[in-house]
Amino acid sequence: MHCSFTSSGGRRAAGFSPGGRAWLQPPGAAVRARLGNTIRPAAVGCAVGALALCVSQGRAAVRVVTTTPALADITRQIGGDFVDIDSVMRGPEDIHNVQAKPSHMMMVKRADLFIHSGLDAELWAPLLLKGARKRELLPGGDGNVDVSRGITLKEVPRRGEATRALGDIHAYGNIHYLLDPLNGVIVGRNITDALKRADPAHAEAFEARYQEFAARLRDLAGRLEARTKPYAGARVVVYHRTWPYFLDRFGLVAVDEIEPKPGVSPGPQHLADCVETMRATDTRVVIVESFNSLSNAESVATRVGGQAVVLAQEVKALSQADTYEKLFEYNVETLIRALEATGKAKTPSTPVAGDP
Repeated sequence: MHCSFTSSGGRRAAGFSPGGRAWLQPPGAAVRARLGNTIRPAAVGCAVGALALCVSQGRAAVRVVTTTPALADITRQIGGDFVDIDSVMRGPEDIHNVQAKPSHMMMVKRADLFIHSGLDAELWAPLLLKGARKRELLPGGDGNVDVSRGITLKEVPRRGEATRALGDIHAYGNIHYLLDPLNGVIVGRNITDALKRADPAHAEAFEARYQEFAARLRDLAGRLEARTKPYAGARVVVYHRTWPYFLDRFGLVAVDEIEPKPGVSPGPQHLADCVETMRATDTRVVIVESFNSLSNAESVATRVGGQAVVLAQEVKALSQADTYEKLFEYNVETLIRALEATGKAKTPSTPVAGDP
């Protein structure tokens, strides 16, 4: 139910504060003048009660800003009509290279919750929080939600190993953990707990929606694992180290990377080395993100009679991946088509469990 009350001057007579909390403004002198002296307390009480009902039903209780579209979609699925969500990222861009803008800072300033990937994933996020100047959203504040809590991270560097000489290495481990749908269950729990703290009145609704969301993700992971079982052990080349969680979940193996080091553009010699690796390992598929060079990926794949495929590294990175679940469905089906087209339906040296 949507209700909007405005005065003749266009100002809202009842609405929401910038922080997203409902407030009521009782009829003032101007309203009484228009109504005349016939206004009665009972009538005012009825009007205010109706107005409160409209406000409570017409707007979200919690204003949320997320760093990524994936986190926005998960929050939407759990929060439903009780949340109002904005995402800083649009989807296709590289998470490492987002520019913090004044418009983003104002968006964060109006939020009750700032939901982010944690670790050193979004190095631009602290700039947003600094510009927003809202204490509750700073690390340690009630409104700062780090969804990486509870995630088992891959590629955690050993002490002293995370140096710039090795390229764009993350100090705490690989940040792309949401590319395993079962990690989405953990992230969903963190978001649910934050929503409950921010809006206790709807805690039961948040919990019920989370349980439904988690069940859908577990079912999705099971279906897609069964779908990829015939391709277990199939080898691929990746452009960037975006995919270890995805490949491990669905039983595939990366044998090389187009980047010589994470975040470093490849030169002709490294591309030639990738071709030789693909030939030596009988690999025919190259995975590339929406923001990386498809031409580089294709130049390697075509030289071995293979295919380069663009997969969605983030929700809305591609139009076919406009929800968290659709991201996995699209990526898995696209990869299967490429493996079938290049004759890599099963790797004989890596039998599927249960084969004779």
